[in-house]
Amino acid sequence: MLAVEMIYLGVISSFVLHGVVCNDPQGAIYGLFFLILAACESGVGLGILIVLYRFGKTVELSDYQTLHG
Repeated sequence: MLAVEMIYLGVISSFVLHGVVCNDPQGAIYGLFFLILAACESGVGLGILIVLYRFGKTVELSDYQTLHG
């Protein structure tokens, strides 16, 4: 999850930098949109980890191999 967040931050900084260089406020608007999207994704991932810990008392993913369907 951390690697995906770092990719999002790179994209956000690229949009904001492009907006500053071109004097266009759309870059900052898109950057804000992607920042909100990344925060929502982090919230969902944290929620999944909390549910896994509540039911299985561990977050070790190898213990959940029987959940593959």
